[in-house]
Amino acid sequence: MSFFLKKKKKRKEYNYFIVEGLKEIKMALKANYIPEYIFLYKKIYKYEFLSNFFRKKFLISYQIYKKISFRKKTGGILASFLKKKFSIKKIKINLTTFLLVLEGIEKPGNLGAILRTTEAAGIDAVLLCNNTIDIFNPNVIRSSLGAVFTNNITIDNSENIIFWLKKKKIKIISTSVKKNIKNIYNLKLEKKSLAIVIGAESKGLSENWFKSSNIIIQIPMKGKIDSLNVSTSTAIILFEIIRQNNN
Repeated sequence: MSFFLKKKKKRKEYNYFIVEGLKEIKMALKANYIPEYIFLYKKIYKYEFLSNFFRKKFLISYQIYKKISFRKKTGGILASFLKKKFSIKKIKINLTTFLLVLEGIEKPGNLGAILRTTEAAGIDAVLLCNNTIDIFNPNVIRSSLGAVFTNNITIDNSENIIFWLKKKKIKIISTSVKKNIKNIYNLKLEKKSLAIVIGAESKGLSENWFKSSNIIIQIPMKGKIDSLNVSTSTAIILFEIIRQNNN
């Protein structure tokens, strides 16, 4: 099963996914994902204590380890976990709710880097809309350093998420690279019932978001490049809002 779980189609079919590396496996356990199998390359594994959490342990050869692992360096340890179901109903709203909405993010590495940032920033939830990436893709897990497990995530389409945000009276702050948009550094954005909405690098946000926004913002560009990598942009915006609210 482990070899097949490298493929999105098989992860969906079996409802399991593979986690590589001690740190990431610990994050999945900490987030209460249900552990199933653990695979240990018998010559280099040093984590016998982890076996107690799993239904079954397999000691594997180097040939099998190389075949089923996605990364070159995983410390000789891989494990399978049962997927969780994501629901927008699980998101709890209060006066200081701070959300991130991502529409159509295209690269697993970018999504993972963003989830690492949202975990560090203490974002209450990440809402993925029009999502084409399997969040249990090995690249998402790796680049998030396991933060994909500890983030509060929901997946839906843009229309449903917009409806939910408006119903909950959450202010929608969309981002754009177009000219004559409000400079984030010239605003005072209170971290109260707030959702920052960021789109894909190639397409940006769909028009529905701009029609539904309370404010449209951008990061000012001083050079000849008109945009940043989406994970970099996300980090700048989130921590600028946190900075504004800490002053």
